[in-house]
Amino acid sequence: KKEIMKIVAMIPARLGSKRVPKKNLRLLNGRPLISYNIETAVKSGLFDEVYVNSEAEIFSEIAAKYGAKFYKRPEIYSTNKATNDHFTLDFMNNIDGEILIQILPTSPMISVKEVTDFTNEMINNNWDSLISVEYKQIACVYKNRSVNFDKLKINPPSQKMEPVKAYATVLMGWKYSTFISDMKQYGAAYHGGNGKTGYYVLRGLSTIDIDREEDFQLAERIILSMKNQEELKKGYYGK
Repeated sequence: KKEIMKIVAMIPARLGSKRVPKKNLRLLNGRPLISYNIETAVKSGLFDEVYVNSEAEIFSEIAAKYGAKFYKRPEIYSTNKATNDHFTLDFMNNIDGEILIQILPTSPMISVKEVTDFTNEMINNNWDSLISVEYKQIACVYKNRSVNFDKLKINPPSQKMEPVKAYATVLMGWKYSTFISDMKQYGAAYHGGNGKTGYYVLRGLSTIDIDREEDFQLAERIILSMKNQEELKKGYYGK
């Protein structure tokens, strides 16, 4: 990274959550969910500063334990009506930087390599915004209308279908200058505004996002399985 460029990581964590109450504090294999991505961001060694952004002081303890700083956002940006645009602009207005990498705590299996590669992609290609996505290479419908297929034609093999890019959301990158400008001009900047926007494909475990109780249980079982470090062996019926 360029010496003159200040790169900041922000991990947003609102205390209130409806579907999984206090999910960022909930223990996942004995540690709070948010601790996984704090640790990943710090371990990457890419960031000048790593911040947990929350209205709740309890997150300052966790941030400090895992090597990050704490930014206390105003209560107004912690309600159900507050958007990512609003609390990000507030953060940028108070914490100096040139590039902001947002890492959501709800995808705890994102790796140091993925965070590193994403950030390098942002810098090397001079993106104003970089959005993590996952490919859905299967027939997709939006508002009962086909997106990537023709209902009147034979269905092609899935590997030949045009993939639909769905937001993975765990990683988002923005240039401070472009984000702030878009917020002034449009009142929105999350999706990239009129800036140069790139899309970074994630696959596998990093796309697991904890949004409901069953997601949490799935993540816990995967982490426990990985902890056992059992080597997966390929096997085929009849051999």
